[in-house]
Amino acid sequence: MAIPYSIQPANAAPQHGFGTMLALAPARGLTPMAPSITMPAHPGMSPVFDPRAFLPPINPNDFEVQSLISITDVIGYIRKRWLRGAVLGALLAAFTFYYLGMGVKIYEAESQLLLRIQDANVFNFDAMASRGVTELSAPQLINNHRTELLSRRFLSHFYDKFPAAQRDAYLEREANSLGRKDQLLKMLGLYKPGKPGDPRERFIDLMIANTRVEPLKESHVLRVQIRDRDPRLAADFANRYIEEYIHYVADQEAQLSADASTYLETKSEELLKRLRESEQKLAEYRKSQGIMEDSESKDISNDKVRQLNVAITEADLKLTKAKSDLNDLVAAQKAGRDLTELKIFADNSDVTYIRKQLDAKIAERAPLEATCGRRHPTMIGLAKEIETLQAALDRSISAVVGMIQAEVESQQRQLADYQRQLEEARGVALDINGKNVQQSLLRDQVRMDRDLYEKIEMRRSQAALTGQFRDSGLLRVADIAMVPEKPVKPSKPIAALAAVMLFGLSLIGLPVGWGIFDDHVRKLFVPKDPNTGSQEPTQHTPHGYGYPAQQPASSVSPFAIAPPTAPALSADRLRPPPSPQTRQMPAVKPASGETPVLARLPYVSGNAPETMLGELLKPEPIGASSALHQLTSTLEKQAMNRGSTAGVVLITSAGSGEGKTLVSAALAAAFCHQGRRVFMMECNPSSPTLHQWFPRAVQGYGAYAHDLEALRYGHSNLFLLPGCDLPAHATNELLDGYRSWIERARTEVDWIILDASPLLKSFANVAPLAPLATDVLIVNNPSVSSAAQLRAGLALLQPMMSSSALRGMVVNGG
Repeated sequence: MAIPYSIQPANAAPQHGFGTMLALAPARGLTPMAPSITMPAHPGMSPVFDPRAFLPPINPNDFEVQSLISITDVIGYIRKRWLRGAVLGALLAAFTFYYLGMGVKIYEAESQLLLRIQDANVFNFDAMASRGVTELSAPQLINNHRTELLSRRFLSHFYDKFPAAQRDAYLEREANSLGRKDQLLKMLGLYKPGKPGDPRERFIDLMIANTRVEPLKESHVLRVQIRDRDPRLAADFANRYIEEYIHYVADQEAQLSADASTYLETKSEELLKRLRESEQKLAEYRKSQGIMEDSESKDISNDKVRQLNVAITEADLKLTKAKSDLNDLVAAQKAGRDLTELKIFADNSDVTYIRKQLDAKIAERAPLEATCGRRHPTMIGLAKEIETLQAALDRSISAVVGMIQAEVESQQRQLADYQRQLEEARGVALDINGKNVQQSLLRDQVRMDRDLYEKIEMRRSQAALTGQFRDSGLLRVADIAMVPEKPVKPSKPIAALAAVMLFGLSLIGLPVGWGIFDDHVRKLFVPKDPNTGSQEPTQHTPHGYGYPAQQPASSVSPFAIAPPTAPALSADRLRPPPSPQTRQMPAVKPASGETPVLARLPYVSGNAPETMLGELLKPEPIGASSALHQLTSTLEKQAMNRGSTAGVVLITSAGSGEGKTLVSAALAAAFCHQGRRVFMMECNPSSPTLHQWFPRAVQGYGAYAHDLEALRYGHSNLFLLPGCDLPAHATNELLDGYRSWIERARTEVDWIILDASPLLKSFANVAPLAPLATDVLIVNNPSVSSAAQLRAGLALLQPMMSSSALRGMVVNGG
């Protein structure tokens, strides 16, 4: 059926469907230009076509547009509230400069302590454990010294060694000095002086607060930095600090040597007493048994006992190995494994040789099985050889198994025989050589006591000698501190830089933050009044929003064709038909965390896709012109906020068969009725259907087109690139082509519509297109895809696209 409001030439066949309406859209040149109020009609077409029959008035308050913050807004915020930011910044800058740039001058003195890695101690005897450090232990040792330098134990030692007069004067000065907080309280009359505590603890706390110990990079040097108001006192503190620390470490080492010497002396006396008792027992035994010699004579019985012990140990090891092999064999047999996999069979030369020959024959037979039958002479010969080798392999395996079992039995008998012989040899040795055995035991005890006593006595002598020498040589002064000339704080350049930074931050940040809070954050917490009246709707025109309504053109046109003579009509039929009634479709506001529904399209029927599209463009309740108007208005507002070139609309769905192409075609028609130039590209190469909705589109050579004019649909503002003649298998080439066409069309059209593949079926085709889209629409048909499938598709798509690109859903059949 013909769509209303389409007027055809008299000599032309009547056209049906969407092509007629697109042909009525005014033409524009390829160079982008601002829309004008009056646009000429296409030659041969009627100039009285009014697209407002399909598009109801627009009310901007019916839609929720995502708020964007532009550079213009930021500049406006600064110009509006710069004075407040300047005042606050000046206060902060003044406070920062006072806090960082004013106050008492603090000087820093630095001395350096060297850790010597080489062991140069002359008292490090060969018999003593080395006290030197290595390159690997040096970092740990440096960290230990850093901790010890700031320990309360060393600082207590430093308190005792520091001159008492200077120490007391230092504590008195610090006690009478007031900090900024105390000075402020004193100015207000609220300051109460506290009671001074223990001088030792006060001195330790002050030194911990004013001392910093750091390692020098790529060296074994520790830097000791001490700060104070008096530069001479700071240098004196730094020099005495490292000197006293060297003496402190030396005292600690000497005390350790003294403690060790005392312990070794006590132990030496005990060992000497034990040695004398052992020698006395040996002498008494010789005297009672009448033994005159003190020489160790060889005893055949004792040698036999030792040899039997060695033999028993070896036999026990062999028996353990044989039992282990037998257990592995039994376990493999129970599990049904191939026995040749065991190591005992792999080490057997016969089994290995036969197995290698068997594998070679099997490998030789494998390629012949495809060409020769089982009765082929070659196959029969190979089968006999394989059978013979398999039998030989089984015999070898059986022989190895029997050998293992025999080995276990043989080792068991041999071990029992060795144990019997050992018992007999022990009895004989005890009976014959009992005296010599007892004498040997006593002599061994005396020798052991003497050796231990000599070692302890030597260590005691060394500890006593080294304990008197306090310089270990591991620490020495690397550099002394000089009296500093310039203070380290307060630093006026740093204070000025910080003040300027705070002033600039306040000057810009306060107005911008205040403006963002007023315009974007505060309205989130203010409840909307449902009784508030809406603004007056703005009449939609084909050229934008806010322009005056276009006046109808004159019926007389040089391009118009005279209509045929109309038959006489009755009086009732002469009455003009009523204007189509449209109902305002409210914007669907989603719940928190849900995707908004921008439009609901009804079910349409027709004998052809063009007819269905024409029915959809009619006013409600037959069509969905209000829903399409709402959808285009939302996209146009986003384009106005974005302020960039042509918008790229990606239309997809969770599954196939939900009406993506129908929505894409209807959206393109709505944009064309508004005077927009639209480039529609089918990005579903595996299942192209766009050519069915636009049968007069360019087909067959769309893949070879080089400009948009070759893809124009008739005389309309629509440019089509169907996917029916594109190579679906060349994914990379298709993606490069999509990007090339998008970049080429950005400056020539107002909107680019991408009819993409389903998400759950062909996500790999949609993922590269998502980053290119400025607006994303999800088509959903509740009778085709469930809510779970829709959520799964959105979960796949959201990481691939811009966070602000998703506009909402278009429900088909709603």
